[in-house]
Amino acid sequence: MIVLNNEAVPVHRWTLHRPPLWLAAYSLALAIWLVGLYLPLFFSSFPTPIDSLDFSYYLAGARIGLEHGWSHIYDLDLQRAIFYQLHPASDVFDWRRYFVSPPPVAWIVAPFTALPEAPAFWVFTSLSAVAFAVCGWLAVPGRGLGRLALFVTAACSYPVLIAIQTGQITPVVTAAAVLGWWLAQRRHQVTAGIVLIALLLKPQVAFLVGPALLIRGERKLFVTWLVGSVALTGLSIASLGGSGLSQLGGALDAEQGQGANLAWTLSGLLGTGVLTRMVEAAGACAALAVAWWQKKRASDVTIVAAILGTLLASPYHNPSDFAILAPAAWLQLRAGTTLAQKVWLGFGLLATYMAANLGPGPLLAFAAGWLVLIIAGSLGSREIVDGKAASGHVQTSGAES
Repeated sequence: MIVLNNEAVPVHRWTLHRPPLWLAAYSLALAIWLVGLYLPLFFSSFPTPIDSLDFSYYLAGARIGLEHGWSHIYDLDLQRAIFYQLHPASDVFDWRRYFVSPPPVAWIVAPFTALPEAPAFWVFTSLSAVAFAVCGWLAVPGRGLGRLALFVTAACSYPVLIAIQTGQITPVVTAAAVLGWWLAQRRHQVTAGIVLIALLLKPQVAFLVGPALLIRGERKLFVTWLVGSVALTGLSIASLGGSGLSQLGGALDAEQGQGANLAWTLSGLLGTGVLTRMVEAAGACAALAVAWWQKKRASDVTIVAAILGTLLASPYHNPSDFAILAPAAWLQLRAGTTLAQKVWLGFGLLATYMAANLGPGPLLAFAAGWLVLIIAGSLGSREIVDGKAASGHVQTSGAES
């Protein structure tokens, strides 16, 4: 405090808060491990892509659309021709290489066809990674070094890095889900609904988010999302025409039931019978029930449950789809966690980092267990709220009598 004209004037000083020793040690160890070992596994060949397969499929669809018309993007003969322009002759073009993503994915990638494949890949995947990082940061709780460590820990998990390494559209979809949540929290419902239309780029990642937000009362957001989604779907169908839809159906038929497509779903664990369909439906219904139970709370847990329900209910996944678990974990931590949830998130962190070695089983078990814990927490908090309301009613009634 200083004195000016006999008046005391407070002086505000910036204080540098030293992080706890354990946090500093963890952050240093994490940085050394990531830079020295883990990240080079994914990007050691820079500037040559290690594996740009997914992006090359998008690129093929975009090139076909520009050169032959958008109604031909699912023509497998044209896809095969471009595939061998981008890949060695020793590579096999089969159902694993088909471009079957929604037409808007090809539209988005179309501007990148002006570049050679490698630069186009790096520009696209860098932009998607930046979108993931910027939007993901909005969901990370805490401050300072702790917030940064929490962000890096989840953002560098296997599903996220494999999505970036292969040029997947998943980081863009994940960024849209988080940005939509952030906008909805600030009551920008129309803008949030517009942003969430991007979930159509890969519906199996978060398609339950829109319905879940409707259940919790975000009607304007839902209507905006629904109208935009219907319009985009209609535009996609119109661009394909009858022949394009027929070609898409043929390509999807070739992929149906393939073991590699089912491995990362509940069908890979439980088989393709009625029991699996019932479990998938139960997961989706449970996620929507959480949205109802959480109506009077912030939307964080609602979004998390919708993501988990989507991952459990979808009939097709690849490892990169689970990248959305990173922002889901940040939102869960932001909303608050029980000890059981913290322990389970620790198991999930191990499952995501070791997914390449352990396979999909631990990831699916983690998603299912996490949803169960959310349901238990939602029911418990609901009972407490109802109990307080009932107690208040009794007290009020007694006072009136």
